[in-house]
Amino acid sequence: MFLNTRSLFVWCLAALLEAEAASVSSKPKPIVLSESAPSNAGIPLDSFVSYSFELSSWPDFAGNLSYPNKFSYNLLNNIGNLQGSLPIARVGGNTQDIAIFDASQKTGLLGIVRPNISSDYPTIITIGPSFFESYKTMPKGTKYSHGFNLGANSSAARTATFASAAYACKAIGSDLAYWEYGNEPDLFVSSGYRPHNYTEAEYVEEWLNGTTAISSAVKAACPSLANTKFMAPSFAGVGPANDFFTLDPVLAWKNGLDQNDNIGLISSHNYMGVSTSPGITLQGTLMNHTNVVAKAGDQLREWAAIKALGNGLDPDVPFILGEHNSLARQGRPGLSNSFGAALWGVDWNVYLASQNISRSHMHQGTNYRYQSWQPIQTNLTTIGTKPPYYGNLAVAAMMSKPHPSSLLKITHLPASSANNSFYTAHVDNTLTRLLIVDLHTYNTTANNYTTSFPRP
Repeated sequence: MFLNTRSLFVWCLAALLEAEAASVSSKPKPIVLSESAPSNAGIPLDSFVSYSFELSSWPDFAGNLSYPNKFSYNLLNNIGNLQGSLPIARVGGNTQDIAIFDASQKTGLLGIVRPNISSDYPTIITIGPSFFESYKTMPKGTKYSHGFNLGANSSAARTATFASAAYACKAIGSDLAYWEYGNEPDLFVSSGYRPHNYTEAEYVEEWLNGTTAISSAVKAACPSLANTKFMAPSFAGVGPANDFFTLDPVLAWKNGLDQNDNIGLISSHNYMGVSTSPGITLQGTLMNHTNVVAKAGDQLREWAAIKALGNGLDPDVPFILGEHNSLARQGRPGLSNSFGAALWGVDWNVYLASQNISRSHMHQGTNYRYQSWQPIQTNLTTIGTKPPYYGNLAVAAMMSKPHPSSLLKITHLPASSANNSFYTAHVDNTLTRLLIVDLHTYNTTANNYTTSFPRP
């Protein structure tokens, strides 16, 4: 809910609180809305609402020069028009560390799906030079991050990866925002890419050697892009290490991950749970502000631990979620593709912004259950927008700035509770918007409400 008249702000807030109070037999508590932003307000980066695209799905979402995907083009434009800056497209994910570059391959991407490993994406992939055409199809001004393969551990695969850098930089050109080398390397042991004794020091050595080789290849092919920085380390876990997330991100920084001063963003990944885990529910897992605050708190503690390293080990750059969505393993039907998940996305993303997590890349893939839109028609999923996209639009509207130089600040109000959250947006230190998110679940085809609130 977005209102621009201050008297309506207060009226709406009071009405909601009175309704909630009636259900718990108590009086509403007044909330003070400050004319100016508080000192702890979050200051998101431009393009706060951004996306992460599974590398194997990128040609579906973007198309190519012969057949650009106009549907994706329009949907990204919608977000850009609302928030005042186009989403940044991060291309990577699990298949980033599977894809092998073949300079002689005529087809952009060839993939083989092995259902015993995953039915959601190919697990044998080669990409050719024409793969990079997809970076030329989105709205003018769209910026990109391209992910290179760190998972493949042979000298031939590494040589091919470094050779692909020249093709990538020539295709993306001045629209390049960042590089990325490796996706969730703290899962490399679990994925079988590295031995069980793989350490943070070994990861850092590999990352430094690889990023140096990539930067050298880019300097030779695209001199103007030679100083492009990386987002890193793109871990799935927040530490400490365990049997599943076998690397600790803080120890990676402590081992000198940024000793070459080539990291532009601290990138972390997050999911609210795993789709196949027991006990996952819409109300308890997603439409639950308490859970949102707790999961974001894990990320914030990781960031604080990195900043506490000092001595040049902390890169002193923005902290972002380079990949996230509702439930890992591509989401669960009936939960991740519901309008309840759209409301979770609103609450989650705006809360991130209020805590100075500076940008949000929501992960997308063809046929994925948590996708914001299906880019093409398949035998599994109909092309079209999905409920999460409408949540993305709401977040983009909350992040709107009238001018690129305007200063946006997002505040999480202390009145928020498990099933309601409240936020304000100040633009140039003027109260501009109030966002109220009602996280009580209900089924529009049933009358088994848990509260007596009036329904739209």
